[in-house]
Amino acid sequence: MKRSLMAGTAAVTALVLAACSPQSHDETPMASAGPSISTGNKLVAPRVPNALNVSKFEQDPCTVLSPAQAGEIANWTTSSKADGNAAPICTWADKDHNTVTIGFVPGNGGLTTSYKNQDSKYGYFAVAPDVEGYPAVYSAAHDDRGEGGCLVAVGVSDDEVFTTSVSFRKNLSPHYSDPCPVASRTAEAAMVTIKGGA
Repeated sequence: MKRSLMAGTAAVTALVLAACSPQSHDETPMASAGPSISTGNKLVAPRVPNALNVSKFEQDPCTVLSPAQAGEIANWTTSSKADGNAAPICTWADKDHNTVTIGFVPGNGGLTTSYKNQDSKYGYFAVAPDVEGYPAVYSAAHDDRGEGGCLVAVGVSDDEVFTTSVSFRKNLSPHYSDPCPVASRTAEAAMVTIKGGA
């Protein structure tokens, strides 16, 4: 198995830790979740005011991207589903094994868990732009952004996120040196699907 596939899968698998639980469904237009709140020197995760019911996507995360969307974002052409610790994960790949891995992390504290990476010596944490009106962060326990990797977590309820984790190979992808925007674009495309089908 190629390094990029292993790295992307491992990043999302590490986050998929708790059992699935359906969330409440609300189809009213969502107000912005607002910025992160600072408490002392620490940022606190914003609330998700309109939780989405993502239970059907938890079990089939490959359905959050269409082949057309995957191809348009980064020439990903094949997808495969694998077991995660609590919910399946989906990995899309191109012919050079550049990948994105998508997964849901239910019942594990939502963005509050991601915000704990603020103190990580080896990982990274940065507030990301909202994704289709839902709060997001770039955050992982290991900082591989200089090696073609980036993970964005998007809060879909106060106790659940979905993640898109990209892994690009040096000299085999134009996105290697700037992977985080692709992780965000993937999350945006996925969120359009999620909001439409939740």
